[in-house]
Amino acid sequence: MRKTALIISFFMVLGLCAGYAGAQQVNNLNEPGSLLVFPLMDNINYSTIIEIANRAATDVWLEGYVIAHTAADPTAFVKKDFIIHVTQKEPFLWFTNRPYSRTDAHGVMTQIPSFAGYKGFVFVFAIDDDKNKKEIQWNFLKGDALLYGGSQAFQYNAIPSQRLTTAVGDRVLNLDGVEYTRSTSQIMFEGFASGYSGISGILAVCNLDIDFIQSIQPQFDINFECWNQNEVAGSRHKAFKQFAQYSLYPDLNLGIAQVFTPKFQCATTSTHPLWAIFYQWVGNLAWGGNVWQHPATGVSTAVVLPPVPLEE
Repeated sequence: MRKTALIISFFMVLGLCAGYAGAQQVNNLNEPGSLLVFPLMDNINYSTIIEIANRAATDVWLEGYVIAHTAADPTAFVKKDFIIHVTQKEPFLWFTNRPYSRTDAHGVMTQIPSFAGYKGFVFVFAIDDDKNKKEIQWNFLKGDALLYGGSQAFQYNAIPSQRLTTAVGDRVLNLDGVEYTRSTSQIMFEGFASGYSGISGILAVCNLDIDFIQSIQPQFDINFECWNQNEVAGSRHKAFKQFAQYSLYPDLNLGIAQVFTPKFQCATTSTHPLWAIFYQWVGNLAWGGNVWQHPATGVSTAVVLPPVPLEE
């Protein structure tokens, strides 16, 4: 009996360890990371403020990318990089619809152009310096975004990925559960049906499967399974590439006439990871934030960055 108990205990420990290891492969939304994703920067319908906090006691360099389009052509995306120097314990504040130019306490200048009139997503990650630009482990970053316009405002937290290795990188961000934590392919959100008491809503989604060298970003489907308050299910399917804002109606067919009840909930399935936020509004009131992500549906992806030019 004692031998059997020991064997059972041994396998229970193995199971717990395996579960913990698996959990570490998917990004932890409640912990700082080395990479931050802001799924929505909207300077067309709103103005967007991005804040990035460095919780470490030393300075760090960050490389970032904005991938966005104008209202005139939602299909043509601008891809623009920038470098930020963030001092120790600094909350870096960036009004994305204005030019940013600042010299910090250590004499380092950071300059970022204005993205007024653009809508899209932003991601940043820690690098060794502004010359080599090799990605590093720096799990001290947290962030949030504030969108405001007219009498409306809402806020969400940046989605972090923790770096799992201390080795200096190679200009490829492998979100594979080995180099960085993976992200989920199943997001979950719930809200009020469009049209109920005049309410509207948007699901903003982006994807980081990007090859900057070959200009490749795959197209795939996002499948939505939704339920109303009577537990009646219905599916929706949307083609997706790199960034989209889906209205509850007509895009997702989640109007009150289609849902039949004031509330709904949805879960997605996909072959690729998704970074998303969900927000709603009525009149001058807006609310929103992060969606839920399923911890057991992590999918590997990679961001292939452009190489640093050689110097003579």
